[in-house]
Amino acid sequence: MLLYLVRHGEAKREEEDPQRGLTGEGLRNSGRMAEFLSFMDTQLDVIIHSPKKRAAETAQVFAQYLKPKKSIGEADGLLPNDDPKPWIGRINAMEDDTAIVGHLPFLDRLLALLVTGEAGMAIIDFKTSGAVCLKPAGGGRWLIEWALSPEVIW
Repeated sequence: MLLYLVRHGEAKREEEDPQRGLTGEGLRNSGRMAEFLSFMDTQLDVIIHSPKKRAAETAQVFAQYLKPKKSIGEADGLLPNDDPKPWIGRINAMEDDTAIVGHLPFLDRLLALLVTGEAGMAIIDFKTSGAVCLKPAGGGRWLIEWALSPEVIW
């Protein structure tokens, strides 16, 4: 099982779009990342995203390129300031290759918990439309397989 943490693409300012959907650049960068991952033969079973519009739109772009085998859907507990601790048990019980599309600071804290067991430290500089691939290391810990941002792949 591989776990992919994906930060949503660049979002519009609230004055421009109160729901903060993706900008044109956000759509392009999310598409570039998803296309690159597809080219690298990334296989996904499930894509889970937060209820916010920018995460849902990013997840849809990833689904277009990566065509998850089972599902794409919204999940609670993935908002920017949600506590990532409830996700640890859920993730450790997963068997499907899964992408979680969400926000900062949630993704930073979740990544730190998975890798170090503590949520208080930043592990990477999570760019918009960026993705991190993790693999289980045993004992509830995870290893970073790779981390990418759109600037690196194009």
